[in-house]
Amino acid sequence: MNSSVALVNTTLAEVDALPIRPPKVELQYGSTGYDQEQSFVIKGLIPECSFASIYGPSGSFKSFLALDWACHIATGKDWDGHKVKQGAVLYVAGEGGFGVTQRVRAWELQHQANNLDNLARLPVPIFPADSDQVKATIDYCSEIEGKTGHAVKLIIFDTLARCYGGNDENSSKDMGAFIKGCDTIKQLTGATVLVVHHSGKNVDNGGRGSSSLPAALDVEYRVSREGEDQQALILTCSKMKDAEQPSTKAYDLKSVYIRTDTDGDEVDSLCVIPLGRPPIEDELGPKTRNISGNHEAVWQAVRSRTQVGHPTTRAVIMDDLKAQGLNTQKFSRWLKKLVDDGSVYMDGDTIIMGKESGKKTGNQVVSEPLSGK
Repeated sequence: MNSSVALVNTTLAEVDALPIRPPKVELQYGSTGYDQEQSFVIKGLIPECSFASIYGPSGSFKSFLALDWACHIATGKDWDGHKVKQGAVLYVAGEGGFGVTQRVRAWELQHQANNLDNLARLPVPIFPADSDQVKATIDYCSEIEGKTGHAVKLIIFDTLARCYGGNDENSSKDMGAFIKGCDTIKQLTGATVLVVHHSGKNVDNGGRGSSSLPAALDVEYRVSREGEDQQALILTCSKMKDAEQPSTKAYDLKSVYIRTDTDGDEVDSLCVIPLGRPPIEDELGPKTRNISGNHEAVWQAVRSRTQVGHPTTRAVIMDDLKAQGLNTQKFSRWLKKLVDDGSVYMDGDTIIMGKESGKKTGNQVVSEPLSGK
């Protein structure tokens, strides 16, 4: 029997009421263990057997990010260059499960992976402040490990509000019970517990509710939307207890076709593209005045490709825009405005950022024609 399953079976009798004593461990003396490396589920981002949270306002794509992490862990695929420790995942979709299934399917199609058997979804909330539901969570993890052959590495509660059981988020007592339940689940399963949480009125002030939560966390990330009309998120680490904080990055989302419904309409869902880049707010941005969302989309597509060293030809950028659901009939007009205003320049059929409009040849600037599509 797997060691973690054995741990669950031997401790269930003790899980009669909270608080629960953690399994006894050996004492350590002096600097013993100083040379041990921090263990991560996603190296440099999510520590193993930790209490973590991502928070942000509604519409910031935080649930898309949580699910993307879950799928990468379930399949063992690296995430934005970070090594991933493969394992099973329990995703508690407290806000409902129908949309989650579409997001999972979009991920499978985008990554050409149909082996998400290690991802288990629960379409109803779990309340960690309730001892019976703590037991139920441990039972779920034991069942998942028995079925998949993988220990559960990540448990996601999406969202805290739905898994809070109607308690007062501002109450330190109620939040303390929630934290204790999450800690118990973490201790008895060995999994990292990730809570998806809403921010307050001011995103910079952290997650909503009692300050007991951020104080108890091992790692915390803030998720914000990059521009109101952009399909991109900005990920900022606000706490990393025992390791170096990763740098702030932006991640684009792509619309993925899933199927055609009975009315003949296409059904799409968004998928995070795990290729980090500097956020727009940290750059000078396009110089173009009076730009529309379409001009911004062109500039952002070029910038995203440039950051990861991908080709930025007209055809490639147009395909990126089409993938976002944009009609590219006026693409040449949008591109011409960006070139005329100096946001990008052309080198043959390639769009290049950060230079004067036109291609420099010696001391001259030779304008490139913008004919075509």
